[in-house]
Amino acid sequence: MKLSEIRPCDNCGGPLVPIFYVVRSSIAVFNPDATNEMLGLTRMFHGSLALAEIMGSKPDAVKIGGDEEENLLIEIYLCQACYIGDVNLALLAEKIGKQGA
Repeated sequence: MKLSEIRPCDNCGGPLVPIFYVVRSSIAVFNPDATNEMLGLTRMFHGSLALAEIMGSKPDAVKIGGDEEENLLIEIYLCQACYIGDVNLALLAEKIGKQGA
C-alpha cells in the first residue's frame, strides 16, 4: 500500500499511526443453480457435502462480489481505538461506497 492511498480513520477521522486495521467488505450471493445442485447431490450421497462438492459441476455455490469485480470490494481503515470500540461497519461501508462513486 502506498502512502498516498492512506486516508484518516473512516470512523473517527483521526490519524492511523502507528498501527491501523484494514477491514475488507464485499457482498456475497448464493448461486441458486449451484446451491440446488449441491443440495441434491448431498442428499444422493447420504448427507456428504464433501462428496457432493467433488462430484458436482458447480462446487462454488456462493459468489463473492469483490472477487468477481474489484469495485464491489470496500476497504475500511480503522485506527486502533475504533477497531476495539463500537463500530457500525454497514454505515462505514455505505459512506465509503458513496465517496468512491
